[in-house]
Amino acid sequence: MRYNDSNINSTIILADNQAAIKMNSNLVNHSRAKHIDTSYHYVRNKVEEEAIRLKYIFIDQMVVDGLTKPLKSGKFLRFRSVMGLASRNEAIFAEHDVGE
Repeated sequence: MRYNDSNINSTIILADNQAAIKMNSNLVNHSRAKHIDTSYHYVRNKVEEEAIRLKYIFIDQMVVDGLTKPLKSGKFLRFRSVMGLASRNEAIFAEHDVGE
């Protein structure tokens, strides 16, 4: 995946929750967030400072799910590959190949 954005100094946070992105990106007070103490608006403050930007991605592209949720084998293997991780057996074989 490649993301083209103008502010190269901002950290991009990928999220699959559109409501959370809208609440943090729209700096107007939301009636549903009235119960949240303003001291907990860290992400919102960082968005306002342009230190971070929130971007929506589809849930099927959320690679971190490979570490946090039980997935079917195909999806798990794809996410593991994208993260550059190897199975224990692959790591052991790679270790032996380096020594030769």
